[in-house]
Amino acid sequence: MIFSNIKMLDENFKVLENMFVQTKDEKISYIGTTMPEKTSAEEEIYDGKGKFLMNGFFNTHCHVPMTILRGYGEGLSLQDWLFTKIFPFEAKLTAEDIYWTTKLGAMELIASGCASISDMYFRIEDEAKALDECGMKANICNGVTSFDPNEDLANNRGWNETWALLDSVKNGKFSSRIKVDMGLHAEYTNNDRVAKIIAEEAKKAGLNIHAHLSETEKEQTECKERHEGKTPAEFMENAGVLESQCQFAHCVYVTEEDEELLKKAGSFLVHNPSSNLKLGSGIAPVKRWVEKGLKVCIGTDGASSNNNLDMMEEIHVAALLCRGATKDANAVSAADIVKMATVNGALAQGRKDCGAIKVGNKADMIVFDLMTPNMQPDFDTLANVVFSAQSSNIVMNMIDGRVVYRDGNFAFINKEEVYKEVNERLGRIIKELAN
Repeated sequence: MIFSNIKMLDENFKVLENMFVQTKDEKISYIGTTMPEKTSAEEEIYDGKGKFLMNGFFNTHCHVPMTILRGYGEGLSLQDWLFTKIFPFEAKLTAEDIYWTTKLGAMELIASGCASISDMYFRIEDEAKALDECGMKANICNGVTSFDPNEDLANNRGWNETWALLDSVKNGKFSSRIKVDMGLHAEYTNNDRVAKIIAEEAKKAGLNIHAHLSETEKEQTECKERHEGKTPAEFMENAGVLESQCQFAHCVYVTEEDEELLKKAGSFLVHNPSSNLKLGSGIAPVKRWVEKGLKVCIGTDGASSNNNLDMMEEIHVAALLCRGATKDANAVSAADIVKMATVNGALAQGRKDCGAIKVGNKADMIVFDLMTPNMQPDFDTLANVVFSAQSSNIVMNMIDGRVVYRDGNFAFINKEEVYKEVNERLGRIIKELAN
């Protein structure tokens, strides 16, 4: 495909006018100010007049199958929400339930400009199948939990699912879009011994580690009580977790000493503003992170704690929240926020050829319609994207050179079938919980 005469965001976060961008197979093959030669008579030329082209988003902390839990367990703190509502409901989910509700989440993600997600859930083979069929990239893990300090991990479902999915990926069951991470749910759902085993085996296998960290004040305080004054970040360091590349979700209550540990380790901190606000967890010190040079990403979290997977909304909230919390109108710039949602997210997933419109990179690109009331006048396009745009302004999503969404239509998803399946399965589970 050739994008013709289109405004675009380059790899340096500069907005360029009247550009031409060509894709070949799954990569970007040309960027310039003149029309490139067509590779075939059938190659589409996309008219970029009134449009804006930028890289797709990387949602680096999500629980996509939780779309079936949207609106369930409202008004509870994190601990009550998890243990009294979420965990009992999740115990009823079958493999097919996970497959269909993942497809529902993928629709929302794709329509809001996502190219890729870092997801933590269970029955991850079925989740991978659904996401792969939808055309998305994903780093998938099962967040291992172990409440028994003497548990043999050979009998732990999360542990076994991780290695089984890794085998499937290595054996070519899925496309190259699907990658496997090691999941460590959190300090408060594990113990030293298990965390050390996870850290050691992830390092041996060369897997990134994805975990929740310092999400609530209660978590931070109780961790210190359990572990001789150690914070969750110090717990992770002591276990050897920081020796692998890590994505830590939330980090609302990390101390400045924790931040130095995480920076030295090269860890990625994933900001989840909507979820933290909705659950009353607090506000992460993002301005401080940016000023210190920590690697910050953005994630939606799950649709039960957000309650959506809309990356456009998450970007908007992240930008506003940081400024409001610090009383600084330029605490983070529009470019800072976009970098978190694109380049940093791609690097967190170990996708070094993604995250920016650059020749040789994977063609993960989204197109905004600028000719709408909320995007006019177009005085500062990047500011409009961060502060004005809605998902409805996205008219195309291309992932690995394939158009997966265009003008409201999904290339690889049957919307009506997904809605029917998810709602029938929700009804069944509610009945089971009532009995």
